[in-house]
Amino acid sequence: MKTGKAADLTARLEADLARYPEERAQILIEAAEEWREAGEHDRAIALLDQVVAEGGEEGGEARVALADLLFGLDRVEEAQAQLDTLRRERPPSASPYHLAAELLEERGALDESLTWFTMAVSRLTEEELAQRDGEFGFATYANNVLAGRRRVRQALAMPPDELDESVESLADHAEDFTRALTPRAVPQEARVLFWPRDEIARAHTTWPRLVQHSDADRVMAEREAANRELSETGTARITMVPLTTTKLLEFAARTGGDPADEDTRLACLNEIVEEGGAVAWPPARNERCWCGSTVKYKKCCGRPNHPVG
Repeated sequence: MKTGKAADLTARLEADLARYPEERAQILIEAAEEWREAGEHDRAIALLDQVVAEGGEEGGEARVALADLLFGLDRVEEAQAQLDTLRRERPPSASPYHLAAELLEERGALDESLTWFTMAVSRLTEEELAQRDGEFGFATYANNVLAGRRRVRQALAMPPDELDESVESLADHAEDFTRALTPRAVPQEARVLFWPRDEIARAHTTWPRLVQHSDADRVMAEREAANRELSETGTARITMVPLTTTKLLEFAARTGGDPADEDTRLACLNEIVEEGGAVAWPPARNERCWCGSTVKYKKCCGRPNHPVG
């Protein structure tokens, strides 16, 4: 490696260690990989030896990285000695065993790889295994370990066992995964049903679970904040639909609906809009505020220093 690049890497390593002392082991492992890629194997080994000496989960991972490096240098006996030592140390985490299993799989040592995969599986915690039952269980660490074990067993022409059959693949959930990663479309219009300022106290008294606050200033500030957020995230048009207790009670009685039911309120909202009772947000600064007060918007909810949220 050229002197300048070596100096840059050394300086970056020292800066990272000073800035993130709690991540010392991981920083050293990553730096060792950079030295290895640069052909500075002795420096890489020295860093990995430091992490190994400090022990812990990262110490086990460093042993595997060291074995990988030594295998690459054709120092097979030394590499195998690192794995043997790791096995004797019996770290509690699944991670070092998993890394060793993948290293041996890559080298074509499938029987040994399966042994290490089996040890990794035995060290998965109850919490890690339970995460497989979630919506994205196929993407969990535990499923990844089990998938590796199944992959090696298949390469050894072994029949699937119960653990193999429990593995979920990304292909099985491609549609769910794609849906989760697809950004939700920003609505072109948001219609907001709200209680005007002078209706809030009565609505709270009538339906305390539906209208949880009687402080009109607080309710209006929260609504203004929510509208501004909708606007900032790309909603093109926001339509405010004022609702009174009299209107909702009359509508519910006429349609046989329940005022506390969301579907009833949604149908009432649509009727108010059809009757021309909606208000565009934001109003012009000199127009009356949308909240139902008689004050201009710029001096009410539209004040620059309005205590939103």
